[in-house]
This record gives sequence, C-alpha cells and structure tokens, in this order.
Amino acid sequence: MAFEHEPAILEFQHERSRPREGDALHMLQKIASLVKPIMRQRGWRVGVLTEFYPQERNLLGLNINKGERICLRLRYPGDERQFMPLEEITDTMLHELCHIVHGPHDEPFHNLWNQLRDEYDNLIRKGYTGEGFLSTGHKLGGARIPMHEARRRARAAAEKRKTLTAGSGQKLGGAPVRGGQDIRQVIADAATRRATVTKGCASGVTSKEKEREIVDLTDKRGVRTKAQEDDANETAIMLAYIDLVQEEEQEKYGDAYLPPSRENPAGSRGGMASSSAAAKSKAQEIASAELARLKTTPTASSSRNNPAPRPPPIPSSSKPPPPPSRKPTPRGEMVDLVDPAMYPTHGSWACDICTLVNPPTHLMCDACGVERPSPPPSPAPSLPVRSKGNPPDSRKPSSIKDSNSVKAIRTLRELEEKEKGRPKKPLGWLCESCGQFVEQEWWTCNNCGHMKTSS
Repeated sequence: MAFEHEPAILEFQHERSRPREGDALHMLQKIASLVKPIMRQRGWRVGVLTEFYPQERNLLGLNINKGERICLRLRYPGDERQFMPLEEITDTMLHELCHIVHGPHDEPFHNLWNQLRDEYDNLIRKGYTGEGFLSTGHKLGGARIPMHEARRRARAAAEKRKTLTAGSGQKLGGAPVRGGQDIRQVIADAATRRATVTKGCASGVTSKEKEREIVDLTDKRGVRTKAQEDDANETAIMLAYIDLVQEEEQEKYGDAYLPPSRENPAGSRGGMASSSAAAKSKAQEIASAELARLKTTPTASSSRNNPAPRPPPIPSSSKPPPPPSRKPTPRGEMVDLVDPAMYPTHGSWACDICTLVNPPTHLMCDACGVERPSPPPSPAPSLPVRSKGNPPDSRKPSSIKDSNSVKAIRTLRELEEKEKGRPKKPLGWLCESCGQFVEQEWWTCNNCGHMKTSS
C-alpha cells in the first residue's frame, strides 16, 4: 500500500540565519518521527513543519490552515543558541496537531490533547524512539522484516523498557519524581506547563495578516528539506507499536474502547465526551422542567387569598411519654455522669475544643477525640448559724443539674451566634479555561489542568 510509506510530514524548514542550523533540522525530523504513529492512526498530514523564532517571547506554536503548515519554536527566547527541551517542543507539536480538528481551546480540544499525550507517553514507555529504531540492530541483510518479527522486536523492546523503569516512579514519558520532592509541586508544575503551552498557541487567535507575515518571514529565512519515504522495516516496527498501544487501551476501556481514526480522532475519549454531553443535555432538560414547575406553583399572595387546609390535630396518644422524674441524689452517693438529664438538648454535650455537640452516650468527642468533661462539682452549701431557739433549717442543697444546664445552654447560644457571622464556604469553583465545575478541595481542573486563581 503506497500510503504506508508516504511521510506524514512532507517537508521541513529551518532558518539558515540561526546558529546550529543542522541541529534545528535534526530536531524537526526527530519530532516528526516521534508523533508519526499518532498521525498515522488518524490519517493526518502536515505540509511543512517549520522552525520560527517570533518576537513574542511567549509564542510557542502556530497551526496554519489545519495542518498546511505548523510552526514550532525550537530555541529559547533571548538566546537563540540554546534549544528548548525535546519533551516540551513535542508537547507543543501534539497541541498544534489537535488544531487540525478543533479550533478553539474547548472541552473537545482538551479531550483530544489528553488522548494524544497518553498515546505518546505509552509509545515512549514501550521503548519507541522514532525513526532509527533499527539503526543499532541488524536489518536482516536489507530484506523486509515480516510483521510477526516486527511485533516480536517491539514487544521485546517494551519489556526491556518496562524492566529498566520498574520502581523508578517515572510517569509515562516524563521525568522521575525525585526523593523528597513534593508531589503537589510536581502536579502544579505540570499544570503550569500545560497552561503555558495553551497560552503560547497562536492558532485561531492570530489574524490572517499576521499569519501571512509569519509565513513570508519563515520562507525568506528558511531552507526547505523534502522528507524521504518511510523505510519499510521502520514502518513495520511503527505499526507493531501502534498495535501494542491499542491493546493496552482496549484493556483499559474494555467494551467501551474505540480505536482512534480520522472520523473519531479522540478514540474512547471522544465517546466519553459525547456521553458526557448527552448527560449534560439531559440535566439541562430536567432543570428546565423543574423551573417551569416552580413558575406554576402558587405564590405567597395567592396562598393568602386561598389558604391551604390545616393539617388534622395530632392525637395526644401519639405523643411520647414524658421522661421519668429523677429523685435528687443524696450527698455522699456517686453521680451518674451519663445521665441525659444533666446535659442540654436532651442529654447532648458540647466539646470544649471543637464545639461539636455529641450524643449523651459518648464519653469522648466524635470529631477530635477529646475526653468528655465532667460536670463541675456543686459548691458545698453554707450552713446557717442556728440560735438556740430556732428550729433546724430544712432547705436542701441546690442540684448541679440546674447550674450545668444553664451554663451549657448559654454556651450553645454563643456558638450559634458565632456560626451565624461566619461566611459559608463554597462547594467548588469553575475553571476559567474550560468552564468545568471542580470541587473546592482540588486546586487544578481535572479536565484541562488549569489551576484555580484563588483559595
């Protein structure tokens, strides 16, 4: 099949006026070979992969006319002798490839970008290094490698790579997490890199005049190199790696697995996105129906004109029996501290540390574990001085139940007043990048990786 050996990127263009121009061309060709399996599954083609060095320091990539030309920044702004890391430029390339299908940076765009990233990471983890995979091996005397031999070599390389990276804590295709490194900082850095690539993309936001200016400038400074046809053996190895990645994806998604194609470039993520959109539409229909029902509900004024019938009176037999009265405890006997009548709100007690109101049967706080405080002892009653002619005083000492109840009720009222003044915490936040709702405990969007701007 002729298409199997046709290059996915037809031409490369690097700037001849920059230092290390040979390294720039080699980097463009390396990036093209790394993303070739991803493009091959979807039937994508790019006309020219171009190096550009724009004056805008944050500009990283540009896709013109859905793949007719893709421009990538290879060098650091301010130092044209130093090249940026290959991983970052490849991530920008994956981002610009998504603009072949989607224009704005919306939810379908990020779903496709996530899928391309996962496939690229799987390829790197399995040992795929792009073109030149067989340069260190033996090409069987120049003869074409059979497909079963290509699969065997690809699986052998994947197993070797898996053994070498086992236990390293290395993310697929990424750098390992060093010992003592804060994992939250690692996640925040990844989200920052994702936001940097998104903000550095000029696709869809640059005017046609600006695009034409960039094209004219790169053509004026650039040198074009035509891509060669793919080697048959390298193509066989690449197809074997595609089979390995699709097998892993099929194990991950099960019956819901959809292979990526030109019609469905996001694969299984595209199916998940469509089902999510259907669920969101269903939720909107339910909300609209509920709003219509509330509009037809009688208002307060109509309720005054047509009062609702009163509920029937509750029979006295259904009321709970009153609690049994307790006799005062004589002096010298033990006091039952678990007595519900000694604490407010039917025996519950408030923790002095976290102010949680606990049931009467709990001997320690259910939230913070602090031991339940004992009620303060009743002050010893003062004995009146009797005169010779006066009869003995028959008054009994006051019960500690009354003093504790008053004190606990006062404490609960103070806590209620404090709670009224505190602002209520929000349930979550909306991502400024893709509009996804995220729970308050998460700092980054689970859809696009954007970090929330305030706590």
